[in-house]
Amino acid sequence: MRLSFFSGRPSADETLSEFSPGPMGRARRIMRSKPPRSLDRRPDPPPLDNPDARVRVSTEAAYLMAGDRYDPASITPNEIVDMTEILLAGRVITRGDQAILLNGPTGGGYPPDRAGSPRDLIADWQSALAASVGRSNLNGISRATQALGILGRVAATRMPG
Repeated sequence: MRLSFFSGRPSADETLSEFSPGPMGRARRIMRSKPPRSLDRRPDPPPLDNPDARVRVSTEAAYLMAGDRYDPASITPNEIVDMTEILLAGRVITRGDQAILLNGPTGGGYPPDRAGSPRDLIADWQSALAASVGRSNLNGISRATQALGILGRVAATRMPG
């Protein structure tokens, strides 16, 4: 019997035997190649009328949906609520992020008498960030950067024009 340990290929008589001596003289099992498997058929997708079927929206898609409808540079407080609901439903922001955006840069919300008037939310948060940096207010800096990160992603998805 010829030993083919170093060549990597079994000799003709090794393929015939079930066991052959290994490099140390001990018997080892010869691994024979398996015949090629036929490709398994994938299962059918669940039917569309299945109430358990759920669609998972990607992060990019959630920001695209919000950016398609709302412009953070010109948005009313009522639209801020709707925009944060879209982002929350898409699981791209948390309830804490939503609270930061809804409370506004001052932390006291938006005046009810100006609920229908558009405002530049990005400029408001940038002003709040500058004020927080000037006062070394770490909590204000954290809130403003979090809000600007979210609003910047929404604004980046908008088409120019």
